Amino acid sequence: MSANLVRRFGALALLGFTTAPALSQTVITGTVRVERGRPLQGAVIQVVGTKLSAQTNDDGRYRFEIPRGVPDKPDSVTVVARSIGFQRTERRVAIRGEAITVDFVLEPATLHLESVVVTGTATTTDRGAPDVSRKRATDVVARRDAAAAADSYAPSAPTAAPMSKTRRDGGHAGRASGVRQDPAPGVLTAAVWDDAQHWPQYTRFLERARQNSWNPWDLNVGQTNIRPARESRARSPRRAVDIGFLVDATGSMGDEMTFLQSEIKDIVRRVRGTEPDLDIRLSVVFYRDRGDDFITKSLPFTRSVDDAVSFIAGTAAGGGGDYPEDMNAGLEAMMRQRWSRDAIPQMLFLLADAPPQRYAGADYTYHEAIEDAAAKGVAIFPVAASGVDKPTEFLFRAMAVMTGGKYVFLTDDSGVGESHEEPDITGYQVEKLNDLMVREIRSFVASRVPGRRVAESR
Repeated sequence: MSANLVRRFGALALLGFTTAPALSQTVITGTVRVERGRPLQGAVIQVVGTKLSAQTNDDGRYRFEIPRGVPDKPDSVTVVARSIGFQRTERRVAIRGEAITVDFVLEPATLHLESVVVTGTATTTDRGAPDVSRKRATDVVARRDAAAAADSYAPSAPTAAPMSKTRRDGGHAGRASGVRQDPAPGVLTAAVWDDAQHWPQYTRFLERARQNSWNPWDLNVGQTNIRPARESRARSPRRAVDIGFLVDATGSMGDEMTFLQSEIKDIVRRVRGTEPDLDIRLSVVFYRDRGDDFITKSLPFTRSVDDAVSFIAGTAAGGGGDYPEDMNAGLEAMMRQRWSRDAIPQMLFLLADAPPQRYAGADYTYHEAIEDAAAKGVAIFPVAASGVDKPTEFLFRAMAVMTGGKYVFLTDDSGVGESHEEPDITGYQVEKLNDLMVREIRSFVASRVPGRRVAESR
């Protein structure tokens, strides 16, 4: 081989080695707009099958990187753009280790609601897990707005009001089309379940979990392990409640976070409207994962719902990448907040769509959080968003039953977010999330604090 060929071969080899890192990731940028070219702020852009995502800024622009080897098929990925009130739009993108521009134009959508009562029929599948089917209500349920639902509430006998919808074909209420639905309270749909009150069914779930390896969490959940919210110190019986919101703030939670600020404001307004002498304090903790812009971000307890809403509005969903997030760091930050010493009812709503990372050497995990919550009298109400799998459902239900809380799960009926997996539960009812939370807060307070009954109509 001549000297010239050697020099050329060496130069090509060197070029290959020096350009490999540049080809190791793909940078995707672009804009999201609506009709007439108006930029859309707060839209969520996500790589399907991963938690890689970004949110658009004031100009409707976004940017994120796809590390080498993240998609299952290295040659291409599906990128989806979605926002509340607009139809989901997908684009297939080739991955070549270079900068790619992907622009979206979203069409408006409309939301239809119909009567839904989920009663469920459990049958055994080949894998031993129940096949939970839905049964539509045959009776027409009258539509009730948020104020009427709060005014008609009776703490001694809470009931869940089924959703009111308009479809006639009996099909599932999914993503619909038509007119833009602006973020407003009363759109997210959910159901709540108290495993402590349905122990035979929960026992069957624990057995299926054992058979299917749904419990990688080293949690020994049994009836003797139920630790209802209790008091570790003497407290005055004043009418007060501390409510914590622990929220996964990664990119896949963009839709839920968009609604969270309006839902919280509406919930507190309605509770205060019917419980005027109730002292309510709020704390919010966001968490992401190591390597993101932040791991935790906290708002200390405050009586100002406007401060809480502003704090939520000032945090956009972003980051993530793999499925688990650093929930353990979020739990530690939340349990280290200054919970009241003389407010007996204490509730923690954990809104998440993924399980915790289990980093080696972590000295505070969900184990310590469950112990701390049970000792302090903080009842955990996990709120499962889209993406929750069976092991995560197991963890969330265990956290609830071991601290005196209940398991809450969002459903597909609102059309918000990605698809929500059916829980291993039969007999639940679907309702609006804000109705559910108003009722649960008032019921929780009524069962733990003596005091006068407020007027039910105002």
